[in-house]
Amino acid sequence: MHYKFILSMVLFVIFCSLTSTPTDPDSIIFTPPEGWHLAENTALPPSVKVMVVGKGEREFPPSINLSVEPYSGTQKQYLKIVKSINDAKGAEWKDLGNIRTQAGNASLSQVDSKSEWGDIRMMHVILVKNKQTYILTAASLKDEFSKYYKDFFAAMRSLRFEKEPPKAVENSNQETVANTK
Repeated sequence: MHYKFILSMVLFVIFCSLTSTPTDPDSIIFTPPEGWHLAENTALPPSVKVMVVGKGEREFPPSINLSVEPYSGTQKQYLKIVKSINDAKGAEWKDLGNIRTQAGNASLSQVDSKSEWGDIRMMHVILVKNKQTYILTAASLKDEFSKYYKDFFAAMRSLRFEKEPPKAVENSNQETVANTK
């Protein structure tokens, strides 16, 4: 399993390097919890650039994903859109204020929703910068959320921009990279 994770990370970094151009903005990076593995990119929606998955006690594992979307409005306007989408889905959305990340001040919000696996809790770090919206989402079953709280917040606060993605993967606690294009 460890071999598959390292191979996935190396392939992902190579892919990011091949798809970037000299005019691309910086890469967005976060540090996932130790021991979590990279999800298959082929199963992710286009706006989700990367997802890491931990080991849960039940069928729905904890996860963190990073989405990047073009957006030219303000963060406050974007949060109104997020609220209306969650209201339409019948999910309970709460604005929790701001969180300081290494990429700058961002919005922190929480969503509780129902799924086929049970009640899900998600926390979103939303940062609008350079006509892009960066959304780092941590999710788990609601009744397991407190077990991952510390890991989720460490990953959220580690969100940052780097000029170049890491050149090599040395261990399972490497940064997780997403090109912003």
